[in-house]
Amino acid sequence: MTRQILHVDMDAFYVSVEELEDPSLIGKAVIVGGDPRGRGVVASASYHARKFGVHSAMPLQQAKRLCPGAVFLRGRYEKYSEYSQKLHDIFLSFTPVVEMVSVDEAYLDLTGCERLHGPMLRAADTLIRAVKQATGLRCSVGASGSHVVSKIASDQAKPHGLLCIFSGCEAAFLAPLPIRRMPGVGKVSEPKLQAVGIKTIGDVQRQSAEKLQQQFGKFGEWLHRKAFGQDIEAYAWHEEARSLSHETTFAIDVADLETIQQTLSGLSQRLGHRLRSHGYMARTIGLKLRYASFETVSREHTLPQASDFDHEIYEAALELFRATYERNQKVRLLGVRASNLVAEARQAGLLDAERDLKMGRALKTADQLRDRFGFEVVRLARSLEKGKQRE
Repeated sequence: MTRQILHVDMDAFYVSVEELEDPSLIGKAVIVGGDPRGRGVVASASYHARKFGVHSAMPLQQAKRLCPGAVFLRGRYEKYSEYSQKLHDIFLSFTPVVEMVSVDEAYLDLTGCERLHGPMLRAADTLIRAVKQATGLRCSVGASGSHVVSKIASDQAKPHGLLCIFSGCEAAFLAPLPIRRMPGVGKVSEPKLQAVGIKTIGDVQRQSAEKLQQQFGKFGEWLHRKAFGQDIEAYAWHEEARSLSHETTFAIDVADLETIQQTLSGLSQRLGHRLRSHGYMARTIGLKLRYASFETVSREHTLPQASDFDHEIYEAALELFRATYERNQKVRLLGVRASNLVAEARQAGLLDAERDLKMGRALKTADQLRDRFGFEVVRLARSLEKGKQRE
């Protein structure tokens, strides 16, 4: 049976949602991220703004200099989550095998569904139309027999396009592309590859697997296989994608420990909510801490057992912070990350089973309320300001 993998990537997702809610934004340079006088970063930019060089993760102040006439929006992440759930429901109507990589990106395995949806190319076209009709949003789709090729194809198809790579054409499609197009090759690994003459994916294809493994270890083995469009069991696409994180940049550098703890709690709750929404539990919790001097420190802690409970994520993040923080230093950015994700049920001992069951039910109810009325409707008291804790 021929594998049929679709990678769906929403086009400028946050901006597109804002345009649906406020049609007056259509056709304008729109940047979601916050106040350009602050120190946040761009979360999403319309294609009109991208023409000026604006891109995701760019400091907002720089985006303002590049595109002074842009409309800057703070962003409504609860609203984006609502649309993400609608997308998930649409995807599930095509196949039960759906992997939501993020709020605006997913893999669909249509293998064996040809009698329902027709050939892969027709199914992908039908999906694009279904998303547009049901939500008003546009997406780009890559279709092939592997996750890695479909992801690269969807990126090549943007915006609002469809690119299908048929069986046997994978290597030829990948060969001319820059090596940075390969998922998992980033700012650290790209210079190392270029230093040994690897500038395109085709350069990888011309190397032997043994030589690459000698030079780069398991990463070299992984790279060689993916250069031919092959998914790898031990180092497959989802290993890169299976991490979730939330972070925030303070408008003013913070040294107040109570404020920092409240922020960590809020980030942990949002992260726990996302984990449960995607059906994951985290084995590892990470902390990202950036001081006013721009020095950035990252630390990780492996939990005794995988968890998606807000308070356990927070306790791990707080422990990492206490072990890392240099007292009296002002903090510019905080982030909490979940990695080593697993899709499995929580294993509890006899003494903890009833407590965990109650906590799971409480969090499920909280998630339902958040999805319907917004995240702020239910929060742990420790993430609220002192005055609000007593209200």
